[in-house]
Amino acid sequence: MHVLLDKIKQSPDIASQLEHAIHRENMSKETEVITFVNPYSYLLLRDKHELTKHIDAIHTDAISSAKLFSLFLGRTVPRNSFDMSSFAKTFLEKADEHKLKVYFIGAKAEEIEKTIAIFRNNYPNMNIVGYEHGYFDSEEDVFSRIATSGAEYVICGLGTPKQDEFAVKLKAKQGCVKQVYTCGGFLHQTSSKLHYYPAWIDKFHLRWLYRVFDSSYVLKRLLKQYPQFFGVFFVDLFKKTSE
Repeated sequence: MHVLLDKIKQSPDIASQLEHAIHRENMSKETEVITFVNPYSYLLLRDKHELTKHIDAIHTDAISSAKLFSLFLGRTVPRNSFDMSSFAKTFLEKADEHKLKVYFIGAKAEEIEKTIAIFRNNYPNMNIVGYEHGYFDSEEDVFSRIATSGAEYVICGLGTPKQDEFAVKLKAKQGCVKQVYTCGGFLHQTSSKLHYYPAWIDKFHLRWLYRVFDSSYVLKRLLKQYPQFFGVFFVDLFKKTSE
């Protein structure tokens, strides 16, 4: 089985993983990197074996791939996404409840400012120790700012695979960060409102259709990359990819 599929199969319950991190000492365990893939980002990570090995948990954020994985991986694989229809809501509520130290990075400069204002309005007890847009010049400078901030949780929305590479490099710094979550376009989406998807869209699992009309590039992915994913999935399932 491909290392990417094996990571998806072995990934622990995401809420329990967060709960364990909250109640452990900072330095008792190295930084955990948690990322999310859909059929499009699966294709982007598929050949990055070394990168994938350093990611601690990989969840699927598309209902189509969740159903496919559940059918063939021998376990129920739920849809988990870092957005308000899924795990982001859980994380932000826990961050507010426990006053977690969180650093956000991603989106454009004007977008991240709006997103942080929305977070502060809705989760006033969350300790936002730093934030910045995703168009930085130096990763090392960002790592330094994160370390100085004392952040224990980093939410990173730089797009696949850049966000995954960033997260793994931050993990190697072995600082006080407990967990790094990738979040794709979440910080961009939240700059206009906290709940990106209308309730009825989420209820009927029509997020993909909503995004087709909201983001023009999504249709191209659905027509091109998604069929590619369903083809390579069976190759990855039955034939181990060379390391």
